[in-house]
Amino acid sequence: MWILKDGGKMKRNIYASIEYGSHSIKLLVSEFYEEKQNILFIDEMVCKGIKAGIIFDKTLIYNDAKKLIAKCEDFLSIKIESIVLMLPSVELTTKEVSYDITIPENKVKGQHIKNLFNKIYAEKAKETDKLGEIAYIYPNSFTSLKTNKSIDNPVGEITRQLYANLEIVYENQQMIIDYISVIEQLGIEVIEIMPNVVGYKKSLLTPEEIKNCTCVINIGAQTTTITIFNDQLISRSDSFKIGTKMVTEAIQERFKLSYEDAEDFKITHGFCLSKVATEEVVFEERYADGSITYITNEYLAKLIEKKYLEIIRIIRRYLFETGLKNKIDKYVLIGGGVAIEGFEKLFKNNFGENATIRTPNLIGTRHPKYSSIISGQYNILHFERLFEVKYQMVSFKNSEI
Repeated sequence: MWILKDGGKMKRNIYASIEYGSHSIKLLVSEFYEEKQNILFIDEMVCKGIKAGIIFDKTLIYNDAKKLIAKCEDFLSIKIESIVLMLPSVELTTKEVSYDITIPENKVKGQHIKNLFNKIYAEKAKETDKLGEIAYIYPNSFTSLKTNKSIDNPVGEITRQLYANLEIVYENQQMIIDYISVIEQLGIEVIEIMPNVVGYKKSLLTPEEIKNCTCVINIGAQTTTITIFNDQLISRSDSFKIGTKMVTEAIQERFKLSYEDAEDFKITHGFCLSKVATEEVVFEERYADGSITYITNEYLAKLIEKKYLEIIRIIRRYLFETGLKNKIDKYVLIGGGVAIEGFEKLFKNNFGENATIRTPNLIGTRHPKYSSIISGQYNILHFERLFEVKYQMVSFKNSEI
């Protein structure tokens, strides 16, 4: 228990967020102490009510989300009161805006920043028919006109005028409504929505990567999302209905396995670089006449590599058609699909050496499928400090904690 010097209890910086992916729901509860994030609970549930990031069966999603939340609450002995909802990229567009803010008190407070955000929502709401619904406003930088220096968080700055550069992110309106309604039906308040690609900006990527031209590729089971960051802005983000599900299905068909067994087989023995695969036997096919065919790691790698190359061809074609192929400084690879052994090398063989799989390095999870939701919680911490508010997202069943 955290104890204040006066004997009172210290409020803990505990955040809860749910991320909807192309075919699953992820839930993260973590605690921040200063800048350090500690994972308290993280898990994923495959949901058949989502296809390529779009809801087609709310009942299935409701039931799966309820199970996942109950699992978390039982494990931590907490009640989740509110969450930040992270959304997939669907018809995502962005717009850069700038504002001058007058500070009557000559000292910047969180209320000044909140007033600015409210003003932007009011002004830009009329544009939703063309661009979609405002899903997020991200403050790229603030500049004190007194000192002419750029500030990440201007709260407490002594100045009369503040210049703010922001990025407005728009998404499909109906998708936002559908996802929020599912969580609210569970009796949980959605205090903020956040497109998952915005979540990359605070922790997943370095300041240098956001400033340069960086391509984040998120490969999931059903979709591959390509997001381009340039000069601190999301230049573009597009999703394609192709993912590692087709790899699992190819294994399922070839070895006559159930989908679940094929997925486990892929995770256990999967390798997608056939040139350096071994002749280790990974599967035995037995026939009615008693004969046996031995399947090697090399054979399996050829099957998997062929499917991964289909994803790579989609990525390459997109980058060529948009004129971005020769402008990218770095590739950052995330998502469950990049975790398979050999993928980073296969990707580098096609796009050059300046590419890396970005994996969380936290106790509790070290899997790139959680890179987005973990990074997104740093945005929650940032906005708490920016607005000078304290989110009370969970309550403990044991009041002594």
